[in-house]
Amino acid sequence: MTALLRPTTFLLAALAPLAFGLASGCAEGTDAPPEPSTSASSSSSSSSGTGGGGAGGSEVVPEPDGPPVLTIVNGVNDHEAIRLCFVPYPDGGDPAPYPADPSGLAFAAASRVDPASLLPADEDVYLHVIAGDLAKTKDLGCATLTEGNAPAGVVVAPVAVIPASAFVAKRSLLLVPTGCVGGPGHTDPLEKEACGPTYSADTPNPGLLAAAMSRVTAEGKLSLQAAHAAQPMPSVDVRLVPGTEGGMPQQVAPSLTAGAVGPVPPFRQLARFEWGSIAQAEILTFVPGQIVKTSASPLDAALSRGGLTQADFEDGRAFTLVAVGAQPGIAAGAFWHALTWTVVRSDP
Repeated sequence: MTALLRPTTFLLAALAPLAFGLASGCAEGTDAPPEPSTSASSSSSSSSGTGGGGAGGSEVVPEPDGPPVLTIVNGVNDHEAIRLCFVPYPDGGDPAPYPADPSGLAFAAASRVDPASLLPADEDVYLHVIAGDLAKTKDLGCATLTEGNAPAGVVVAPVAVIPASAFVAKRSLLLVPTGCVGGPGHTDPLEKEACGPTYSADTPNPGLLAAAMSRVTAEGKLSLQAAHAAQPMPSVDVRLVPGTEGGMPQQVAPSLTAGAVGPVPPFRQLARFEWGSIAQAEILTFVPGQIVKTSASPLDAALSRGGLTQADFEDGRAFTLVAVGAQPGIAAGAFWHALTWTVVRSDP
């Protein structure tokens, strides 16, 4: 087994009306992770000066309640797939890894989950990422995998203690494991551009973005946010260029920082027809406030990774563009993926 014996790095997007702290998962020797923060804001409105739906002014928009829903996107950049163990904390337990299929959740793939079907009721959970030779994890429970008995070639990365309150809030929760968990040969001169500034073969940097996605929508408009879950990527402006002749890039999420989801409230300025051909539309990143484009990615491919079709991208719906992978401009390498976008439903 390859195990991580160090505190991990976390990306936390604390968005009203759901905000919760993630404790650093300490795996030094026999030390337990710190107690999690269990605070969850009950605010029913949010404000932003980034022009989510207006024309540059601040806006207060009520955030609608809805059934608790969990969307997971695999942002672990140095393996082709992962499984997850949500181990009850602090008493432990032996839940089955997620997903049940030992082939795991592919990089940049998304999965929608009913929290009640996956997680113990009213218990905090200690999240672990399982990677490497996943075929060897077939028929193994999380106790075996996380307590030092995983088969050779399986990488076990403790990530974070997540409070139970996060999974029962009436919000649409996004979880994105991030960074690189390491493995044989996972070193390269470009490893920090691929995995993040703190990564090395001796100090992997698994992390987690955890945030509420807004369900705020507008009749006759698309509602859009972006999630920054690519540890190596600096702050960026996220823009969408419509698939129309002479289409101008639209500023969806300005100055988006690592671990953030924005804007709040969402961008709601254009109707579906104004985006033109989805097959020609692109997600762009820019140096904040500049005209220097750092990457361009097809929107239709990002929809497909999230299990969506072009027909799903329709007015009155809310979507989040999730960035995972390497720094913009860095090609896929020996053990990592390039910057990759996945589009998920914010209001599933």
